Amino acid sequence: MLSLQRHYWDGLSDEYQRITRIALDDFHYGPQIPGESRLRLLPQIHPGMKALEIGCGAAQNSIWLAKQGVDCTAMDISAEQLRHAKEIARQEEVSLRLVECPMEKTADFAEGPFDLVHSSHALEFTDDPAGVIRTAYELLRPGGHFVLSTVHPLYNGEWIEAEDDDAADPGAPVVENERGESERGLFLTSYFPPPDDVRYDGDGRVAVISRAHPVSAWFNWFREAGFEVTRLAEPPAVPPDETPPYTSDAWSVRDGELESIPGTLIVVGLRPKAR
Repeated sequence: MLSLQRHYWDGLSDEYQRITRIALDDFHYGPQIPGESRLRLLPQIHPGMKALEIGCGAAQNSIWLAKQGVDCTAMDISAEQLRHAKEIARQEEVSLRLVECPMEKTADFAEGPFDLVHSSHALEFTDDPAGVIRTAYELLRPGGHFVLSTVHPLYNGEWIEAEDDDAADPGAPVVENERGESERGLFLTSYFPPPDDVRYDGDGRVAVISRAHPVSAWFNWFREAGFEVTRLAEPPAVPPDETPPYTSDAWSVRDGELESIPGTLIVVGLRPKAR
């Protein structure tokens, strides 16, 4: 799995950074949804605090934090993604520590303790999300926070669209809104577990797997690690006339879906102070 992840992101990195617009003036949580300026999920940010990003990609969130005076470490499995992070940090005139490392090995390379650990849409690519959450807990100082965003389990369903009455199978269900108009809906064979998002290369071989988990699984993994879960968020897409901090041409045409069901789940955990 680790070699697949590294190969996938190294190969995709240049195109991904070219076509994806990720803001540097806001902290992002996922495609098409509001950022920190709207959601207010981070702990109070102040100069001198230490933060760790797990699965950073090009580290735009760490760069945003570094501009606030935060001492940032950003880790990713992909050397190519980190190459982009280094160049963006240079352009923005900030310094941060970049480490090439699979998220499953974070504890071997991170120098804690940290005030904040954060991860945006990375843990869906690990086979051991519970283990990564435990590591985040262990690397935080008491009173520190872990802010995680990941793919929402509903998003891995299949979108269907009602057919015209003339073409529809008489026995097929008709999906209509309150005005009697045909519209799209979501189909899931099972929520337990949600289907995987399997991505293939040009030769039809599995390139990488993005795996969603039920909301209760994430909540329980946080609790089992020792966290107090302080926030759960499932934000809808921003309105069509707004530009989200994380978007692309491909994502922007899907905001109708993401206004109907959440594409991102956000969990905030607090490592309690010793009593």
